[in-house]
Amino acid sequence: MSVVSLADVEAQARGIMSEAAWAFVAEGSGDGWTLGENRRAFNDFPIVPRRLRGVDGASVSLGVRLLGHDLPYPILVAPSGVHLFVHPTAEAATAGGAGRAGALYTASGASTLPLEAIAQATTGPKWFQSYVNSDTGVTRDILLRAKNAGYTAIVLTADALGPGMSDHFVRLGMPFPPGMTFGNNDPRDGGRGNFLDQRTALTLDDIGTIGSLTGLPVVVKGIMRGSDARDAVSAGAAAVQVSNHGGRQIDGVPASVSVLSEVVDAVGGSVPVLLDGGIRRGVDVFRALALGATAVATARPILFGAAVGGAAGVAAVLERLRDELHHTMLLAGTQAVGDISRGCLRGMAA
Repeated sequence: MSVVSLADVEAQARGIMSEAAWAFVAEGSGDGWTLGENRRAFNDFPIVPRRLRGVDGASVSLGVRLLGHDLPYPILVAPSGVHLFVHPTAEAATAGGAGRAGALYTASGASTLPLEAIAQATTGPKWFQSYVNSDTGVTRDILLRAKNAGYTAIVLTADALGPGMSDHFVRLGMPFPPGMTFGNNDPRDGGRGNFLDQRTALTLDDIGTIGSLTGLPVVVKGIMRGSDARDAVSAGAAAVQVSNHGGRQIDGVPASVSVLSEVVDAVGGSVPVLLDGGIRRGVDVFRALALGATAVATARPILFGAAVGGAAGVAAVLERLRDELHHTMLLAGTQAVGDISRGCLRGMAA
C-alpha cells in the first residue's frame, strides 16, 4: 500500500467507515476546539533549517533508545480502544501493522481483543495501557497478565476518567459494534470484572503500586503541567506522556505540543518525555523532538490506515511518517535525532 499523505488515508477511511465508527474515532469532545488545536498549534513552531552542515542523506539516523528498547525511529502507536470499529480483526490488524513497520505498539485497556491476542499479533516491542478498575483484584489480574504476555511497560492513563465521546456519537445512541466486548474483561478469554467500573480517584500512589506489582516501568500518560510531571517522576514514573487524550475528554484545554516544552523543562532530562496529539506529518514529529520529546505517538492515523488496508495500511502510515521525518531532518540540517534541538525552531534558544 502506497501512502502519499496521511490526509489521503483519512479521506479514504471516511468513505469506508460507518457513521458511528467515524463519530467515535475521528471526532472530539465538546465543540472540538482542542481536537483542532492539536493540529493547528504545530504551526506555532516554524522550523529554521541549518545549511552547509555536511548532512549525508544516506546516513541520516532516526534511531532512539526508549526504556530499554532501541527503536528504528521515534514514532509509537498510541493506545486507543475498540479497533473493531475499523477492521474485522480489530487490534490484530493494528498491532500486526506496527510489527511490520518495527514500531512500538501500545495496547489499550479498552481493546476489543484480549491483551494476549494483541501481544501475539505484533513482532515489535509492546506496552500495555492500564485503566484502574474499582475492583483492585481485576486491575491486578490484568496487569499481571500483561507482564506475563511480554509487555515491557505499563502506561497509566491519567486523563480518561470516563468515556470520551463526541456529541455526534452520543446522538447516534452510542452504537458500538455488534457483539463487541472489552476483551481484557471477557471471561471467555480469561478475564473478569466490568471494564466500565473504573476508579476515578487516581493518585500519585498508583504509580508506585503498579510499578511494585509488575516490576515494569510505568509511563504516566495525560500530563499537561510541568508540576504534575515533576510529581509523577518523584512518585516513580519512568516516563511521562504529554497528552490531552486526542481531544476526546475535556474540551478547551491546550494542544499537547503547546505545553510540551514546559513539561520537558520540568523533568530536566530525568525521564523520557513522549507526546501524542495531532501528529500527521514528519514535520510535526521533528517539531516535537526539537521541543524536547524523546518520541511521539499517534492513534487516529493508525486507525484510518487499518480501515483502508488492515495491517498493511497501518504499516504504510507509520512508514510514511518515518520517511517524512527522514526528509525533514535532511532538509533541516540534522544528521541524527540527537542533533534536533530548540535551536531548529524560529525564535527559540538552542
